[in-house]
Amino acid sequence: MNSLRKITSCNKLSVKLLIYVFFIVLHIFLFNINAAEWGDSYKILKAAEYIKRLDYPKNEKRPPLFSIILATRPQPVDAVVWGRVVMLAFSLTSFFCFDKLVSQYIKKDKYQNISLILFTLNPVYLYWSIRIMSDIPFSFFVILTFYLLSRWKGALSVSRSILLGFILGLAILTRFEGYILLFSVMVGMIFMESGLKLSFFLPRVFFRELWYKLKYLVPLGLTTLIVILPYWLFRSPIDSKYLDEQEYRSFDFSLLWIYFVSLLYILGFIPFFYFVIKDIFSHKSSGSVIIFLRENVGISVFLLLECILILWWPAAVPRLFVAVVPFFIIVFVRSYEDFETQDTKLSLLDILALSFLLLFYGVSQYYMRLQFLLPVKTVFVAVFLMQLVVIVSIIKKKSNIMLIFGLLSIFIWSLATIWLHRYLYLSIRDAAKYAAYNLSGKVIYNDVSSISDWYITQSGINKNIKGDFHAVLNLDDINYKILRKKNPDYLILTNEYNPYINFGIERRPYLTLVKEFKYNINGKVFFSDILKFNKELGQ
Repeated sequence: MNSLRKITSCNKLSVKLLIYVFFIVLHIFLFNINAAEWGDSYKILKAAEYIKRLDYPKNEKRPPLFSIILATRPQPVDAVVWGRVVMLAFSLTSFFCFDKLVSQYIKKDKYQNISLILFTLNPVYLYWSIRIMSDIPFSFFVILTFYLLSRWKGALSVSRSILLGFILGLAILTRFEGYILLFSVMVGMIFMESGLKLSFFLPRVFFRELWYKLKYLVPLGLTTLIVILPYWLFRSPIDSKYLDEQEYRSFDFSLLWIYFVSLLYILGFIPFFYFVIKDIFSHKSSGSVIIFLRENVGISVFLLLECILILWWPAAVPRLFVAVVPFFIIVFVRSYEDFETQDTKLSLLDILALSFLLLFYGVSQYYMRLQFLLPVKTVFVAVFLMQLVVIVSIIKKKSNIMLIFGLLSIFIWSLATIWLHRYLYLSIRDAAKYAAYNLSGKVIYNDVSSISDWYITQSGINKNIKGDFHAVLNLDDINYKILRKKNPDYLILTNEYNPYINFGIERRPYLTLVKEFKYNINGKVFFSDILKFNKELGQ
């Protein structure tokens, strides 16, 4: 009997160990797959270089913690490489914390392992875990916070509240969503021991519980305030440029469509919401999902407010879902575990619901061509067919086939999304690096991605070169008179932001081509031209 237990425990350990090894190998394999980062990444790197000089860019709207961490870069190490190393560290620690969080809510090893695999392969989480952005670091603080809160349920103390306040302060200094996290945790602490019950909303009960929890809420709030106060004194959150951006957005049917499609398929698993909704309506108040949301009010409030924020901030869909993906995975796996334990046949309504989710995915991608939902036809068809097998397997109660094809399709979905974007901004990156290493004088560029600004102005590669952004909204913006006022020595003109633009260089004798970087990427030609401005030639 003892030997059997040893073998069983060994198997449990080996499966989880294999998942950890796979997670690490996958991230190492993808470490340098991207030719360049997103534009915001270079702004974050730029802020890190300012911090190394004990300064901070006046036009930087992001909180500083991620840039402060990046500012620890050893001098010989390239800033982009260091950024990717930091992201790898955050991804690994997030995975470890997620493993601990899952063990709080899912007890069987099989379903814990399914959760870890879904976390590893999630198309959105994996994509942004290899990009130098603050979403994964923020997600780490979210997962850590709710793991500690769940572990300390019924055993909260002042010292633990102070630790939570410190973590929440760091979360706020990473992303402004940290304020949502702070509010959610404080609400969650009030309901921590009782859960969400109707009796709790009786004034007498509520205020008694609130008064009791003040001894934890006050130190938590004060600690958070102490952590973020220096940044508040430097820059008021009320003056943030984020608050002005929504003035230029219009809410229409297309926007709502994109939002709900992203929400439904954020796990890369078409029947995701089917299991959740079925669990809610099949069990009503005793369902696994309802119990989870009712007993973890802080998580419930965080998910609700984050989903509202994402709808209000559609420009960042699906990236903003990163912080909620771990909890969606837990909710899904709990509902799936309930589904597997039931021995009931699916009704016609179940079959229609599953069919609708698959068809809605196909129709949405046909019309919307969303990058997240695989715009490459061959890959899309392959994933669609595999998800069809998944749905047939659910109907036939073939759980092993469902898991195999489901995880395989998510894996292909994730890698295809990354592969599709691996050469994003390749031409402008190569042009900017060439200019930084080979030119001198003043260079102006129409690159809106901040890559040229990084390599020419911020990286410190060449002190004999200066860079400046020059907007090219139409071809008149590069006529001789306008360029003479700017007085550059060189120009870098790119079509990365608009693949259909033609600058008509052959009709401009005052511009001479020095170097062209041109690539055919996903069926579109992207180029970045380095041009010498011949001031003496005139028009």
